[in-house]
Amino acid sequence: MKKNFGCFILIFVLMFSSLGLSAQKMMHTRHYRPHFVYATSIGFNAGVGKIKYEHHTLVNKVPLFNVNQLLAYQFNPYLTAGVELGLDIWKKTAFIPVMANLTLDFMDQKIIPTWYVNMGYAFKWYMPPKPEKMTGVIQGAKSGIHFNTGLGLKMKIKEQILLLVAADYKLQSTSIQYTVEELGQNYDYSQVITNRTEKALYHFVGVKVAIVYW
Repeated sequence: MKKNFGCFILIFVLMFSSLGLSAQKMMHTRHYRPHFVYATSIGFNAGVGKIKYEHHTLVNKVPLFNVNQLLAYQFNPYLTAGVELGLDIWKKTAFIPVMANLTLDFMDQKIIPTWYVNMGYAFKWYMPPKPEKMTGVIQGAKSGIHFNTGLGLKMKIKEQILLLVAADYKLQSTSIQYTVEELGQNYDYSQVITNRTEKALYHFVGVKVAIVYW
């Protein structure tokens, strides 16, 4: 009888503790004041994968440097949504992505595991006039859909300043331009002009570092 009573008391204490923790979390969220947040980030990515066109295969070796500015609204300690404007600089060209952002923080502590996703459209900024000498291709020739996601950690530096370090993945829908020799052609124009366009998906992996503040 005493043993059963002791088990009952233990279960009651555990249930009370669990309810107390849940109540504290609810009170914390209830008293949380939603606010605007900003994030300035830089990233370094490397191209991965291959692009097939005609009877050729182009290895994606494009290095990518990017700068982004986020304006978002944090609804509670775990959910943030907003818009992000960026600049993606390739080896020979550049894009300006305009994206919708969603960020999920998995806890509210000094070190915060976080996941973010961006989806939007990347506008061409400039394009090289001639194909690359080594490949005979103009890479990233047109504007297209842009997708970006990553997993990382946020670390609190000050009360309203966090440092984000994340593993980052990018997908850019664009096209390549190249030359196909025609019958009777006496001169190789592949290094001068292009006469074909092919859709292409470019994949990138890298690292992103950001300062989050409000």
